[in-house]
Amino acid sequence: MKRAILAGFLVASGASIAAADVYADNVGNHLAGGDLHDFFQSQGFDHLDIVQVEVTNDATNLYFDIQLNADIDATNWGNYIVALDNGSGVASDNPWGPRPMDWNGQAISHWIGSWANDGGSAIGGQLWEHDGFGWNQTGGLSSADDSQHASGHQIFSITLAELGVGVGDTILFDVMTSGGGGTDPGVDHLSRSDFTTDDWGVGSTAGAFLSYTIVPAPSGVALLALGGLAATRRRRS
Repeated sequence: MKRAILAGFLVASGASIAAADVYADNVGNHLAGGDLHDFFQSQGFDHLDIVQVEVTNDATNLYFDIQLNADIDATNWGNYIVALDNGSGVASDNPWGPRPMDWNGQAISHWIGSWANDGGSAIGGQLWEHDGFGWNQTGGLSSADDSQHASGHQIFSITLAELGVGVGDTILFDVMTSGGGGTDPGVDHLSRSDFTTDDWGVGSTAGAFLSYTIVPAPSGVALLALGGLAATRRRRS
């Protein structure tokens, strides 16, 4: 169902898309084997619990479909963030500081900060790049789709050119959820299978970053041959 959602969005935009990668995450209360700490889950903050993330690309854009464990329309706040290294990462911090997020020895080059803060009914976002000296906001989201917020999907894209990548390049990344406060940590990190923080005032630490390789987008004929618009290339359990 989720792959059909993203495929439908891309078809509507006229894009020919590459096969998608799906990265699964543990779900639910950490006391029951999930990775959202009970402090957050008991307060009904399931819209900060990542279920899975789908990443794909066309000839121009890199697309993210972040699926959360709740109706995003049912709340009026939530930040959904991608920390990314295009191979030239030098930053150990983030531009939304002083949010206490530790990259666990990894460095990042870009920060994609998206939000759904208007009753969940709209998406906003910023793209930041580190130039070796500091962070600079270089743009926003190249596309955004809030039509699936009720089923927990935050869907958006960033241009490959703005990320400085093209076909054959591999990016390393993590996806985090966070609150609206300027000192809020990453409540759930896709890179971690266990909980990453147990309170708003406690910093979060990433696990090993995930990877995605930009591949050639298939032609329309090739898409039909796939038998589906967004076949999964690989899955992380």
